[in-house]
Amino acid sequence: MPTLLEQSQSARALWDLAGDERARDDLTLVLTDPWGSAVGDFAPDELRNEGQLRRRIYELIGEMVMPRQPREPRVRVELRDAFVPTDQLEQLRLRLGQIPDIGRARLRLHNQVRFVPQRPDNFLLTDFAIEVNEPFAAAVRDVAVDCGFQLREDPWLLKREGVREALLGLVDQHRRDGQPNPDFALCFLLQDRETIHLLEVSSEAAELGDGRLDGVGFSARGVVPYANSLKIYLTHPNDLRTAFRANRDHPLFNDLRTGNCDFLFPDDKGEAFGQVFAELLRV
Repeated sequence: MPTLLEQSQSARALWDLAGDERARDDLTLVLTDPWGSAVGDFAPDELRNEGQLRRRIYELIGEMVMPRQPREPRVRVELRDAFVPTDQLEQLRLRLGQIPDIGRARLRLHNQVRFVPQRPDNFLLTDFAIEVNEPFAAAVRDVAVDCGFQLREDPWLLKREGVREALLGLVDQHRRDGQPNPDFALCFLLQDRETIHLLEVSSEAAELGDGRLDGVGFSARGVVPYANSLKIYLTHPNDLRTAFRANRDHPLFNDLRTGNCDFLFPDDKGEAFGQVFAELLRV
């Protein structure tokens, strides 16, 4: 754990013992943090060789943190909320595991599973998404449909007509009406289909130094089409760095590391932001 926590304060490790096809003990180590995961199998003899064990663990840590770097585009295959029986979930798990070379997909599941007493034979799945590297997205969609799930096809808010233009107009208005002039403006938590999460970084904002990064919510009606609410996070550059040191698990920093942001100002896909805040994008 000390070795693991050097790379991620939110990482977890789980050991599991099982038997292989020849009834020999087989140890599996799973490393996870909010942005990645890695799995490795170990024979018991490997644990007796400290040098070899340390090398294997470093390799797994490297594999776990790699997904934070957006080297290959990621795709979220989103499923509609549904009540599903356990055998349908098990079928999905088995079929995903049968996709050729699925280990390279860096598959991650995002979902909430709830037990509803009124429907004891089913689980309620909400906000269900399967995230994979782009070349595997089509196969994952096919598997999900074959297993009886319905895909969610409605676009994210920022992809809907007029939304980005409205946000650009809002940022420009902030630059003109006496509020702190934003040096950078970007949206994160893009998968939220009800709320726009808008971060404005301004050297004219009050510097608080408390490491907090809380948004203020407003109604989006008449301001941003299709959105129910707008949450604005205004921060000084130094406070943004302080928040990063204090809370690297904040959704903003997660999305920055995985490339799940839309940079509104300047409209350069984050190039200028990355030059100023390079440490926020590094592993």
